Amino acid sequence: MCEEHCACGHHHDHSHDHHHTPEEIAGLRRKKEQLSMLQDNMREIQQLHDKIDTALARVERENVGFILTQKKTLKELKKLADKVLGKGKEPIFATLYAAERDYIENIEDIMHHAQILKRAGQGSVTPEVVANMEKSLKAAAEAAK
Repeated sequence: MCEEHCACGHHHDHSHDHHHTPEEIAGLRRKKEQLSMLQDNMREIQQLHDKIDTALARVERENVGFILTQKKTLKELKKLADKVLGKGKEPIFATLYAAERDYIENIEDIMHHAQILKRAGQGSVTPEVVANMEKSLKAAAEAAK
């Protein structure tokens, strides 16, 4: 986009002698760093997802309360997502952040159910509970896509 029209109507083309300014180069390098940082961070986020999902898989077989062992992981995930994706303020991060929020809210939902059941002293998982959790899980899986 280096073409300029000067007032005299002549057509000046500066493209062949255009070099990137140090600022532009620094800007590009920053973008590249941000992206590779994002990749690392997304890997970290994914690891937290895996930790939570593994616990969820065990919930059905063991007891509902087991998911509550992941409260700290979820807190970590929230903090990481907020930090890494800047709460979705940057357009490039908005979709990722929205998906993360959905996932987190689903897990919070599941934890909420689990807490109630635990308080009710229902160690065993009723089919209804499993169905509810699976619904939330499916939603979480959808959100994670």
